[in-house]
Amino acid sequence: MSSKLKITKEGLKDIAVTVDSYRIRVLIDAKQEILNSGVYDEEQYHEILFKMFDEELIKFKLYNFLTRKKSNDFKALTKFSNENSIEITKTLSLLELLKNENLIAVNEIYDEVEGDENTPALTTFKDFDIKSFDVNPSKVKSIYEPVEIIFETHNCSGCGLCVGICPVNCLEVYNGFGKIDEEKCIRCGLCYYVCPRSYLPVSVLNMVQEGTSEIKTYSKVGQYLEAYSARTKIDEIAKSCQDGGITSTCLHYLFDAKIIDIALGAKMSKTPWRPEPIILENKDDILLSTGTKYVNNPNLKSLSEFNKRKANIAVVGVPCMMQALLKADIYNINIPALNQIKYRIGIFCMESFSYESLLKICELLNVDVSNVKKTDINKGKFFVYTKSNDELTIPIKEIGHLAREDCEVCFDLTSESADISIGSIGSPSGWNTVLIRTEVGKDLYHKLIENDLIESKELSEVKPGLPLLEKIAKIKKNKCKKHIDKKKEENLRFPRY
Repeated sequence: MSSKLKITKEGLKDIAVTVDSYRIRVLIDAKQEILNSGVYDEEQYHEILFKMFDEELIKFKLYNFLTRKKSNDFKALTKFSNENSIEITKTLSLLELLKNENLIAVNEIYDEVEGDENTPALTTFKDFDIKSFDVNPSKVKSIYEPVEIIFETHNCSGCGLCVGICPVNCLEVYNGFGKIDEEKCIRCGLCYYVCPRSYLPVSVLNMVQEGTSEIKTYSKVGQYLEAYSARTKIDEIAKSCQDGGITSTCLHYLFDAKIIDIALGAKMSKTPWRPEPIILENKDDILLSTGTKYVNNPNLKSLSEFNKRKANIAVVGVPCMMQALLKADIYNINIPALNQIKYRIGIFCMESFSYESLLKICELLNVDVSNVKKTDINKGKFFVYTKSNDELTIPIKEIGHLAREDCEVCFDLTSESADISIGSIGSPSGWNTVLIRTEVGKDLYHKLIENDLIESKELSEVKPGLPLLEKIAKIKKNKCKKHIDKKKEENLRFPRY
């Protein structure tokens, strides 16, 4: 245990509540099932248990701190952070847990500043109004349910992280649909804990991305440091890539410089145009993963293979995967594979399809899926390029109903939780739009330039540029809001953002 406590009545009370916590008790009670599964060894099990203990302990300290007054605000949270020598983002992440456990109610207060023809309207965070409930914290367990509830209510992103961290191998995600083995499940709630569609503290994610202690509202494409339009100079990547090949070039550099040992991505399976996760182990493997796949693929399920294998890992994935990884980093409980991730490389994504839906699109275009050479979404149309050199198109509005319903609860187009985000919207044909989110992403991108691996321009220098990207990002956010509002009206489950 790493927490430093003064031996006081309140401190002992915090320890007693933590020991009796549902989340601690279930890990202790299921120790043998966890070890028998082989996902984590005994040392890793204890590291996870004691890190969870530390997390629960500081959470209950926050709860007791908040119960001493009838109402609390941001200033009170800052005081708690200072008293316990933790970042305000840590306190806010714990606040989110307490809120979702129904131990407190949080009202966020914002100031609205009207805009004019020259200045856009502005919404700024003002304060919190926090009230605590008289509830026994040790009885809380309702929110730490298996993610089966996320599967069944059409909220699953299909990212695969629940599979990648499950301590008893009772979960599977395939083709965008999740399943759970009820007989194996120990009801530990770890899957719910890391799931980006159970609850997601978006303001905390944004603060961590920017490295700020202020709560802000962000632009339509999220926090970013720099924006570029770029394309690869590596011939073999240029010949096989979807657009500018920047994602593959990032991996090429990281492998070549021996900065990473492994990369997680997606490749095509033996079934035409059905993707599957791939573990890339060298530069040669990169070409297996080039090109965009519009069928859902649970890349993060492969993480479980790296609990007992030391490796520096880069993960390539869509927005929900980047959200899951950043959330898991914020709520870090020492899961070995997650702690080895060094780079989050995000891909733009509007929505995904099931494999059956892709076959339906091919049927509408009167093309056999085995004859498809490339697919693309551009200018409001779904493009299919065939091996016989035909170009077939269908308007997105005619196939929108075939997209996964679960994707409609996603607000993020541009992988806002990544280190570096890459897509095609906003750049000319054959180029990628690149948003640098963090210092890690910035260092990686500039290494590509320094090593003459890419051609790069400021995004402001190209057309259609950032305005188009922001426009489409806003469309996705508005679509998400409407879908969640509808779920609320129909009293259906929805993600807590």
